[in-house]
Amino acid sequence: MGVELDLVSYNRVCFDTEEKMIKIRGNLGRWGSEKEWVNLGDYDVLFFRTTGKHWEEVDLVVREVKRMEGKKPEIVDPIILNGKPSMACKAYQMLALGEGGIDVPRSIYGSLWYLFEFMSKQYVGSRDRFSSLKSSVVAHVELRSEKDHFEPTISFPVIIKGSGGDRGTRVFKADNLDELETMVRELRKSETEEGKRYMLQEYIPNDGDYRVLVLGEKVLGVMKRSSQNKDEFRNNYSAGGKVEVADLPEEIKQLAVKAARICGLAVAGVDVAFRNNDRTRPVIWEVNKGPQFKGFMASTGIDVPSEIVKYLVSLKNESFC
Repeated sequence: MGVELDLVSYNRVCFDTEEKMIKIRGNLGRWGSEKEWVNLGDYDVLFFRTTGKHWEEVDLVVREVKRMEGKKPEIVDPIILNGKPSMACKAYQMLALGEGGIDVPRSIYGSLWYLFEFMSKQYVGSRDRFSSLKSSVVAHVELRSEKDHFEPTISFPVIIKGSGGDRGTRVFKADNLDELETMVRELRKSETEEGKRYMLQEYIPNDGDYRVLVLGEKVLGVMKRSSQNKDEFRNNYSAGGKVEVADLPEEIKQLAVKAARICGLAVAGVDVAFRNNDRTRPVIWEVNKGPQFKGFMASTGIDVPSEIVKYLVSLKNESFC
């Protein structure tokens, strides 16, 4: 494509306090520069495709760019420039999108035991049913009886979603309180020892969802994902879901662009579904940074890496952020 493009590992981010400068360890081999060191100022655009556990290195690079004088590289995305890792998390997105007037699944955020307690209070059943549960949590929960005729604000099945999950790897479904309790006990280690956080969300029945790939203010394409296994509620391609090229009304595409903008992402995979399969009631599942595009390319035939590079080149002389 005639573009000088370096693929740089976070392991190559270095500094020496004597120099007071963040540099990239060179010898990038077939990916680009053969120089021993590469200065960040040598680049026109810096695109952090993924961040994950590397926010320390990301922040060091951003700090170096901000202190540069004169010409400096454009940074993609705004979320990176803001230096707020929480903005890439699903929990933050639910609040930000809701505040932006976009419909999202009803979500409850908190410790896993709090999420279990919340659903315990929603349950309409007999006290004898709860006395058989071994959980120490339900012992102090004020339970409702059937005669209360109480309609739960969130009913089973429910979704437990990791705030920092990807590819559907930290998304689970519980059909009743027993399953939820078992799930909570199994996930507690990741919460207490690894600091992973979770949300409880309403389950929205669907016949599939739509992945909208957004580049800046443009929609690159749309694919539909649908589960092919009656025992699998996730539509993800990585979970065996079927993918096919699709299209959506222009207002839904613009809703996806708006959702990406609210979440501070210029390159994003926006997941859209419809309540009760009603095309007039779109709901945003989530907005993904560094979306996987293997299934998208297979279904649409669009060369996503090339399109991303074209987009980055277009920013060379623009001030995106």
